[in-house]
Amino acid sequence: MSDKKSRHHRICNIPNLVAFMAGVGVFFPLAEWWNSNLGGIAAAIVAGATASVLWISWVRILRMGRVDSALIAPTIAAIPVGTGLPAPTLTEPGSTSAAAYHIASEQLQAVTNGRVLLLSGTSAGHGASTVALNLAISATQAGRRVALIDGDLTGNGLSRFGRNGISPGLTDLAKGNANLADISQIWTLSPTTRFPFIPPGTSRDGDANRLRGPTVSRAVDLITEHADLLLIDMPPHTESETFASLAAHTDGCVLVVTEQDHPKAVIEASNQLAEMGSPVVAHVVNRSGPDRIHSRPLWRRMIRRGITTAVVSLALFAAWSSYEVWSSWQSVERDTFNVAAAKSILPLPAGGIVPDVITDGEIPEETRSVVTAPPQPVETPLTSFLLVGSDEGGNRADVIILILLGHGDRPLMVSLPRDLYLPNRCTQGYSRINATYLGCGEEVSGPTLLALTVEDFTGIPVNHFALFDFDGFEKIIDEVGTVEICVDYAVRDRKSELDLPAGCTNASGAQALAWIRSRSTQELRNGRWQAMPSVNDLTRNQRQQDVILAMLSTLQSLETIADLSGIVRSVSEAFTLDNQLGMGDAIALAWSFRGLSSNDITRVEIPTKHFVTSGGAQVLLPTTSFDQLLFSEVANPLDLEF
Repeated sequence: MSDKKSRHHRICNIPNLVAFMAGVGVFFPLAEWWNSNLGGIAAAIVAGATASVLWISWVRILRMGRVDSALIAPTIAAIPVGTGLPAPTLTEPGSTSAAAYHIASEQLQAVTNGRVLLLSGTSAGHGASTVALNLAISATQAGRRVALIDGDLTGNGLSRFGRNGISPGLTDLAKGNANLADISQIWTLSPTTRFPFIPPGTSRDGDANRLRGPTVSRAVDLITEHADLLLIDMPPHTESETFASLAAHTDGCVLVVTEQDHPKAVIEASNQLAEMGSPVVAHVVNRSGPDRIHSRPLWRRMIRRGITTAVVSLALFAAWSSYEVWSSWQSVERDTFNVAAAKSILPLPAGGIVPDVITDGEIPEETRSVVTAPPQPVETPLTSFLLVGSDEGGNRADVIILILLGHGDRPLMVSLPRDLYLPNRCTQGYSRINATYLGCGEEVSGPTLLALTVEDFTGIPVNHFALFDFDGFEKIIDEVGTVEICVDYAVRDRKSELDLPAGCTNASGAQALAWIRSRSTQELRNGRWQAMPSVNDLTRNQRQQDVILAMLSTLQSLETIADLSGIVRSVSEAFTLDNQLGMGDAIALAWSFRGLSSNDITRVEIPTKHFVTSGGAQVLLPTTSFDQLLFSEVANPLDLEF
């Protein structure tokens, strides 16, 4: 058997698989129960411990007896744990391993009358080739005439210890391409230790049947005329097509077993070998396999399996969480977003957009100069997100918030009043900013035109947007938890269905939505309901920011990425994101806010004044340009570089 197959067999055996599956089965329920990063690690530790205990129980307690009970033929030696060298009989003649092989050689001569014996293991990795080599060396050192044949056509048998390759060999003899003298090699291991060796030869289809033929039989007879003992090294009978062919030429088999073999497997192997014509005449118990698999203490092997189970469980959990995140991301609605294309479709006139006439005359020149800002340089270290909340009909933007993120700087949050009167590229006139959410025909979508209007006013490119309706806003708050709203007096608004007691309230989604939508807020003072002073669109903007910041602060309670994906999935119908926003950027953005409080975010208020248009509409005009606003000492304490 190849090293790869041997390794696969050692890993994928029943005790390992049962212990691993049990550990994984314990891990996932615990990881769900302890829904946190530390909880996942604790679940992995418990899973590893479960796998370790189950494995050691299987090996020591649940086995149906020891392997000794299955050994009918005599045991000629138990090879102890050694250094792992292939030939201790040569390199460590005084070692306990060399002594064990000498005993095995003597016992083999005493208990067997056969002169042609197979050496094989119950399964791969038992070290049958090493046992065959050392038995041949020990018998030669004792004065016996020994010949050695490598019957492993894969090239992973005895031939790997030599330097002359695998060809010409047995298969070449069987096909008539070589004679016995051609294929025989002399292995000189020391001045007093030398014996003939026959490699397996190159393997082709049909070679297994040829090895059963008279040519090989005559060669075996010729060898035994001059040798006291002929040993044939073979891979396990279940792994080799040539086993039965060569077994027909032998007197019996020396079976190599380990203390970890199941008695039933040893009995089955012995019965099958007898049926093939090579009954088991002796056993060698090998405690030191080629990779020293069985030389490791049980406690170390137990811990190794526990650690493997824990690590694999965490890896599987991470993979599943990643899938959950990806799946939740796929459920979010996307919208086309291309501000650059909108600019080419809706260019600004050479002289700028002409303002409307208002009741007090035309907009003053100094005011006209602040409704647009020069584009900021492309090296501006800012990333901008436009957060838009629409009304019940979905036709107007009732909440417009621009979030600016710098490289290591505190985020900035800017509320744009929905009545802000700005140039509209679609109408080539002025309009409320929330009206641009209607878009411009089929050529430019509402979110794109709104973003373009914001970019014209601020001079800062809008990189991404997120849209939600008010029903969705309510659901988002309910999913992430309540938000705290504090008022000095009990407040109400029958139109928005607002009703909050005095003090701080852990508001539900419905209560928070009523608070930010309220235009006619009343408060209870001295037992009487009266209008709350100074309630206007700017007040609503402040409330919107307060609620959004409180909502973002609840992200601190999220322990894992899976928590975040669950929230995104549950509110996916409430969100619409731009098609330029990647999943990694979105997760990084949301995760970056989980550690922020309202004190960590700079909030910028746009100074405005009231005007009445010629049509009688109440609007707001900015009184300070946006770039001046950011550079002011009050609004921009961070010394942002544009």
